[in-house]
Amino acid sequence: MITNTYNLNMIPDRVLPLVMVSQYDTSRCIVFNLYDGENEYQPTSAKVLVGTNQYEGQVSGNQVTFNVPSELTQEAQYLFGEIVATDSNGKMGSLNFKFKVDSTPMDVIQTNTLTLGRSLSNGFKMALDLKLEPMEEQKDEPIEEVVEEPTEEEPTEEETEPIEETEEETEPIEENEDELVNDNSND
Repeated sequence: MITNTYNLNMIPDRVLPLVMVSQYDTSRCIVFNLYDGENEYQPTSAKVLVGTNQYEGQVSGNQVTFNVPSELTQEAQYLFGEIVATDSNGKMGSLNFKFKVDSTPMDVIQTNTLTLGRSLSNGFKMALDLKLEPMEEQKDEPIEEVVEEPTEEEPTEEETEPIEETEEETEPIEENEDELVNDNSND
């Protein structure tokens, strides 16, 4: 489960937080830390509204936890969201946020078909449908060892003669320093 945490304030003091999820997301948990100004706001109950959908939030201290349902992420969309919280005094508060379902280039259909789609600039959509089927189970069969016979061009180890190692003595080349000096003086 992927968890994202956001801070929400009862007193609007800045731009609304943007809660982003991915299209076709099935395992996203959103945690909202609630504040009333600089103090923690601890509600007794909370409802999470996203667009026209309403969900029950789980409250723990100043945190409201909300598991994003998969039906909310089926299409890419941009929605307005809010938390309607009630505290022990019966006071109701509203904390607002923006909710965006980010699009994916793949359209996944529940029938094991994958559609790779791309919108073209002229308004048409180009798509490639692939049928996804489970692979057949393959039984492991023993592998037979293949032994290659040597060809006539290549001698086998038995036909090659070993090379005898011999040590030859080499005499060091002695250079005559006088000749080197004479050769350099002519330049």
